Amino acid sequence: MRAPLGALPQPENYALPDWTQFPQARDLNFIRGNFGITIPGAPAVPGSNDQNPAHVMSSLLLNYPQAIQEAFLAQYVAAYTHVQFSLFHALHYGATLDQYIALAQRAQSVGLFVDHWFLAGEDVVPGGANQPMEFWKALIDPHLPRLVGAGVVDQACVGWQLDQYNVPGNSLIRIIKYLAEALPATVPLYTHWVRDAMAWWWDGGEVWSDQYQTLNVHDRFTWWQAMSPYLTGGHMQGDTVAARSRTLDWQNMVLDTLNPFRGGDGRGDMGQSTRGGTQKPFQLVIAEYNEQDVFNGVISEHDGDAVGYALMGARARDGAYANGYYNGASRPTGEFL
Repeated sequence: MRAPLGALPQPENYALPDWTQFPQARDLNFIRGNFGITIPGAPAVPGSNDQNPAHVMSSLLLNYPQAIQEAFLAQYVAAYTHVQFSLFHALHYGATLDQYIALAQRAQSVGLFVDHWFLAGEDVVPGGANQPMEFWKALIDPHLPRLVGAGVVDQACVGWQLDQYNVPGNSLIRIIKYLAEALPATVPLYTHWVRDAMAWWWDGGEVWSDQYQTLNVHDRFTWWQAMSPYLTGGHMQGDTVAARSRTLDWQNMVLDTLNPFRGGDGRGDMGQSTRGGTQKPFQLVIAEYNEQDVFNGVISEHDGDAVGYALMGARARDGAYANGYYNGASRPTGEFL
């Protein structure tokens, strides 16, 4: 239980979710998460906001004293099921791989699914901008077998904001293919992009060929068709002010991808994910809609829960909702959404 929600985003001209349609138990394929939560007394650490130190980002958790880490995990698991960790953030700030694995094991021990994000920008991977697959393979290969061997990779994301420091088209697809095949096929794998984006291709297209298919990737439909063997879905990021001031527009942006993922808008075929050997619709997670503003102290985590509740009302033509949220939400009563 959390505090009951206050006022919902205005104007209230959008659909609200029927939470009874969401999985009621922990579900690996329905994400309940938040990139950061408030831990009273948390100190300022490298990467945090000195003006709002109580807001603790999960990707920076190893930067905090042990007591704060334990308080974070205890508070977090009471509300959420998936916690996001970032390998290169941890290594950049001086943690060892052993420490990173140990934190993931502690998160699992309290009942959380651990979601590892890999590629990151030059702020934590200097020289990583516009690098080919071989660059990232050389960085990731020394660590991935130990992570997988330790059993701590429940879920994964190729990387943060992929369209900020990569090359579109085949260069990025090769990176996604590498990581998809390096991870066990049973591990759900997602991508994450900057504002409103969910795919990235060259104008005019580029022919992608692998052991599964050959196609000219020239729009978001063919991009996701190319992703069929590799990705489970995508994490959507959008404008934080619009999320709470133009919520209907934000919902419609969710539907602009959710409907094609479900095969329900008649404008194109994105195909389906075959990762893990089972054909199913790609999954869309409403990921970032508050975090920058909560991090900066513009809105509270509690206010962000109301935005998350509202955005989860977006419902596809076939009746399906998004596959979870990654920036906080709750029912109006304060119970988990």
